[in-house]
Amino acid sequence: MWMARRLTADSDSLQEAQLGRVTSNNGFMTIQGETESRGLLTAAPWGVYSLPPKGTLALVFPRLGTCAGVVTDASQIAAGEVLLKSLGGAEILLKNNGEVVINGQVFPAKEGD
Repeated sequence: MWMARRLTADSDSLQEAQLGRVTSNNGFMTIQGETESRGLLTAAPWGVYSLPPKGTLALVFPRLGTCAGVVTDASQIAAGEVLLKSLGGAEILLKNNGEVVINGQVFPAKEGD
């Protein structure tokens, strides 16, 4: 919420958003876009932690010192599904039919209450 309030309070921040590539990610990211932004924090939902690998295309708000997210290829999933992936190849897919797929192993949807 703090970021949304900050962005709407200062419309110049909206114009400041830029795309860039992650060049370093040792706990705080460095992203090279129109300018280089260092020491960036990552904005994500509570409980989700991620450090995008080098070369990842990211959306950054340099003045806020925040990476708002990365550009992903969602062509692997249907609308409404969630896919978590690691650089090492681990995957968890939450499907619309209630199934959970972990590294290719399908777990059926839980029975209705």
